[in-house]
Amino acid sequence: MVNIRVAAQTDLPFLREHDSHIAAEELASVIQRGRILVAEDNGNPIGWLRWGLFWDEIPFMNMLTVLSSNRGQGIGRALVTDWEKRMSRAGHSQVLTSTLADESAQNFYRAMGYTDAGVLLLPGESSEIFLRRDLDTTTDLTDPHITHE
Repeated sequence: MVNIRVAAQTDLPFLREHDSHIAAEELASVIQRGRILVAEDNGNPIGWLRWGLFWDEIPFMNMLTVLSSNRGQGIGRALVTDWEKRMSRAGHSQVLTSTLADESAQNFYRAMGYTDAGVLLLPGESSEIFLRRDLDTTTDLTDPHITHE
């Protein structure tokens, strides 16, 4: 059974090994602030969602990753749904994320109800698509194969 929980400092080695998009010092700080959710199967981490705040107030999903051997099982969807529910309970009415225009992740987010919110154009890089979603306070986390701490 998959369990989703807030990351602990004991997750730092796993996250440092698999998340190269954040400096080690910042990663430790984000864990301390409770801004990473970890999906685990029988106590073994298999995915994570890392977030911060856009404009210091809107929850922004910076990273969503499920290990390749565990993809296609609804774990990414469960992580996002859990995060959205936590953000709604914390009083937020919307969330944001982004993905490169040439990545298929945009299809995943759109299927989850995210809509285009803008594009960032940086010289020499692919366009970054920003997506947003209004939070539904009635979202139900009832997947019997996923537990939430």
